[in-house]
Amino acid sequence: MISASHALRSSLPERRLHGEELLRDLERRFRNSRDALERAHLADRLVPELVSVAQPERAAQVLANIGELVPDPDARARLSALRGVVRAMAGESPADDLAAALALLPAIPGPTQAVVRQRAGVASAYSRDALGCEEHSLAALTLCDRYGMRGLGSRAAGVLYGLYYHLTGDLQAARYYAELATSLADSSGDTTTRRSFLVAQYDLACVFADWDRAGSLRELIRRDRLPEPVPARLPTRIGDALMFGQRGDFNAMRAHLEATLSAEVQPIDRAFVMALHALALAGLGCKSEANPVARQALALSNMHQNRDEMLHLAIRRKLAGVLAAWASVVVGDAYHGMRALGVRSKWPGSTGTLAAALESEARGSAFDTQNPSIAQVRGYLIVAQRARLGNLALEAAVPFSLTQTEVDVLRAVAQGKSNAAIALERGVTRNAVERRLMSAYEKLDVKTRGEAIAKISRLLRPE
Repeated sequence: MISASHALRSSLPERRLHGEELLRDLERRFRNSRDALERAHLADRLVPELVSVAQPERAAQVLANIGELVPDPDARARLSALRGVVRAMAGESPADDLAAALALLPAIPGPTQAVVRQRAGVASAYSRDALGCEEHSLAALTLCDRYGMRGLGSRAAGVLYGLYYHLTGDLQAARYYAELATSLADSSGDTTTRRSFLVAQYDLACVFADWDRAGSLRELIRRDRLPEPVPARLPTRIGDALMFGQRGDFNAMRAHLEATLSAEVQPIDRAFVMALHALALAGLGCKSEANPVARQALALSNMHQNRDEMLHLAIRRKLAGVLAAWASVVVGDAYHGMRALGVRSKWPGSTGTLAAALESEARGSAFDTQNPSIAQVRGYLIVAQRARLGNLALEAAVPFSLTQTEVDVLRAVAQGKSNAAIALERGVTRNAVERRLMSAYEKLDVKTRGEAIAKISRLLRPE
């Protein structure tokens, strides 16, 4: 049996508006409508749009203008679940609204049950109820699969991605649901959600040090022409920085992070970007510059978590503190760095694992790179180790009076790059690269690339 609400929704023409234009159109129609059921349907379309652009106050105003006695259980269940989402976003408890929505499940059709369950999952995520979020979102996924609702299924999978990434720290599970959300969004034609989870997959591939996959995903993101504002693309920019760092290209990493810092980012995200920036500076041997940056990142990461801070920001803040502490160790501030790492290694989850591994490496004890417990932080570990090697390379080069540019060119040679590739990467002529190489050979008293690499390698060998 088709509900009255479903019949009304089916009778309305499809809208092909987007963004602010869609919001204005829905708000105008909502204000002008006098029919209770039509207003309920318009609110059901308008409120999720407002939630998606983080405007819970406007969403709450819309819901406040909806009569409590909407004459259809289908619409009542949808709106009760929506009210739960909006209240959870505002820091209030969604329990009563979710209970009212779930009580109506036996009276509503399966597709609406999927919608209600998905919204209950979102509300539970905002209220940090991990068990409720998992239960409702998995139920929504099952119903979406049964009724072929791939677009809604992609959003339910996205909530599960957020649950495992931000609430539980289970990045393996987060990776699975990011892939599922991308696939479902792709098959449903939801390009916005697909793009969002391509970025999530790229972020995770870099954290797991799955560089080949990260490269493929980055190419997909470029082809999709994602919008450019930094706050919306911060995970992509951090992934890019890790990609540069794992290749030992700390000049590119530094420039990339400086561009990110010049834009408007949240204080916690700024701490994380600054910590990576300190690692890039350490990799370039710029101790005098890296030390104050690491100290600032450490200070920002020590901010007390306030009630309104989202959990993913708290996790990023902890990672910022670990990486900033490591940068302090690399540039010679061992007292503060080792003390901070010792404290942070006692934290649960991937943050503590990263701190413990870095503390072990700083004390001269190599960690097991194949240990599955560090899989979720391997990308950070690789970049941190490259930063230390880059710093040592410059210290070892000092007796030979090599310039930083000569060291950068030698490092590129050691990575197997041709003179032409180095010239293209650095934006100089091939002759300029060859002149710097010849100058470096003369200072090192060698004649070939192989001899130069061997000499630098010997200098890097631990005593």
